[in-house]
Formats: sequence, C-alpha cells, structure tokens
Amino acid sequence: MTAKEYLSRIRRQNFILKQTEHELTEIRSDILTIRASSLAEHVSGSKKSDVADKYIRLEQYMDKVNHEWDILINMRMEAKAMIKALPDPQHQAVLYARYINGLRWEAIAVEMGYSWKGVFKIHGQALQAFEQVHHDALASKGS
Repeated sequence: MTAKEYLSRIRRQNFILKQTEHELTEIRSDILTIRASSLAEHVSGSKKSDVADKYIRLEQYMDKVNHEWDILINMRMEAKAMIKALPDPQHQAVLYARYINGLRWEAIAVEMGYSWKGVFKIHGQALQAFEQVHHDALASKGS
C-alpha cells in the first residue's frame, strides 16, 4: 500500500460516515413524518407496530453511525501518530490538513501561504517521506 492509498482511506471513511449520518437524518425525518401523520389520522391497528419497527431500524442505523465513527477515529489516531513521526513540519502540516482535517487544496494553499503548485510539491515530498519512514507498516497493511 502506498502512503497516498493509506491516507486516502481516512478521507473515504469520512465520506462514508457523512453519508451514513445523512441517511440517519433522512430516516429520522421519515419516522417523525409517519408518526405525525398517524397521530393526526388516529389510525389504530398495525400502524403503531409499523412506527415501533421504524424506531428499531432507527436504533440500528444509529449503531451503524457510531460504528463508522469508531472506524474513523481509530484511523485518524493511527495516521496522526504516523504523520507526527515525519521529520519535516511542512510535510506534517500538509498531510495533516489534507487527510486528517479533510481540507481542500485551495484552503491548504491559502492557510500555508503557498501556491497550489507549491502545496502539490510539498505534498509529493511528504508522501515520499511518509513511505520511507513507514515502509514496513505500509507493506503490512497492503497484504
């Protein structure tokens, strides 16, 4: 596994988490709509069990969101320690901003006071340094 592949997993996991949270919000909204409409209609019978089933599924989705958070937190903690082991503070800053904080290239360039080209150059150097320092760890993660 390359350094970029390893670090990009964090950005992907963050995206997965955001999508799962969005789905949870949609489900919660749907349940509230169903509950409100069933209360307004005063429908009896199986409607109460339908709403109860929805709440159970909502709880399951909340567990899924928590699980995705746990994965992301663990990935970030491990990557932070690996980034911190790099000798060059500029390399650390670019990798941290991009992969831990999820910043866009434009924001990193502005924050660091560099051009895009300068940030890309530092990023490339940082990935090379990351691979050199963590070669064995990356090799074991790739298999």
